[in-house]
Amino acid sequence: MATLKGTGGRTAHAALHEALRALCCVAWLAALNACHESNAPAAENAPLPQVSVVRPEPREVREQLDLMGSVAPSATVTLVARVQGVLKDIGFADGAHVKQGQVLFRIEPDTYRAQLVYDQAALDNAEQELTRQKQLTSDNATSESSLQKAQTTRDQALAKRDMSRINLGYTEIRAPFAGRIGARAFDVGNVVGGSDSTKLATLDRIQPVYVNFTLNERDANRIGLFTQAPHTVRVNVPGTTPQQGEDAALEFVDTRVDPASGAIKLRADVANRDAHLIPGMSVEVHIPAGAPQNVLLVPDTALLREQAGASVLIVNAGNVIEKRSVATGGLHGSLRAITAGLAQADRVVTGGGLSVTPGMKVQTVDAAVQGRS
Repeated sequence: MATLKGTGGRTAHAALHEALRALCCVAWLAALNACHESNAPAAENAPLPQVSVVRPEPREVREQLDLMGSVAPSATVTLVARVQGVLKDIGFADGAHVKQGQVLFRIEPDTYRAQLVYDQAALDNAEQELTRQKQLTSDNATSESSLQKAQTTRDQALAKRDMSRINLGYTEIRAPFAGRIGARAFDVGNVVGGSDSTKLATLDRIQPVYVNFTLNERDANRIGLFTQAPHTVRVNVPGTTPQQGEDAALEFVDTRVDPASGAIKLRADVANRDAHLIPGMSVEVHIPAGAPQNVLLVPDTALLREQAGASVLIVNAGNVIEKRSVATGGLHGSLRAITAGLAQADRVVTGGGLSVTPGMKVQTVDAAVQGRS
């Protein structure tokens, strides 16, 4: 067999190599095109993303100011031993609710009862002597000075007897009002009353309680606090809705605005019927602001909050996602008031919104409005 040599042989070999490469490329492109054509129907038949939607709920609401306040007892008394002696009895359990007039402490009453008997006897003798001196004076059988002395002795004995009676009363310390009492400072057997500041316990009245809070000057003017202050506010524990709270009478508005903070102090009186509010607790205070107005309510979680403002995702008639800017009002439970930007027929996305973008076609599932206030 003859072989190609020289320059002509090398050229023929290179041409053969290029032909083989071209043939491989054509085969690869054909295979790729076949694969693409086989996958196209599958992509076209893929299910659309699914989102949950709700329609805005129309309602007449009244805007309100939402503030934080702290609970304080409506009355507090420090129980002090006013006589000295051994503490004989304690009539309560630490932290218990006590009734008005209930005996809380008893301090060695026998000693003071005996003193009262002694002083009563001395008074009786002084009364008898005064009566005798008066009789003698009418008979001109004694001097005026003797009568005056008997009168003075009787008056001193009367004062001493009265003081003994008062001291005997101090041996029993009773609750001046119904409330909740703190921990005792002394146990039975201790000598108390050695000084004027022997504190035995503290009693708080918690039915009703006070709720103290502050309001800035701008909001105070907005609700007409200085001209027509609201009569009631709403108080509830954080984590509950205002509807689960309790109405409270706005019973104190301070006489001046604090120039340092620009706020004014207010106080509400809460009946606290079930005694669930205790001093020191933080609570939410809601003050009506403005006249009632008709708004649309959507779940607050449906709102997108950006620097440009609030917006929601809606699904239009063609089941395509749109982004809609809205104007918002107050929070009512877990629902946010929408004052502009939505219609009652709009479908607002509440679930699945993280996986979709405006312009994307979706399928929808109706969801009930949760968290009605």
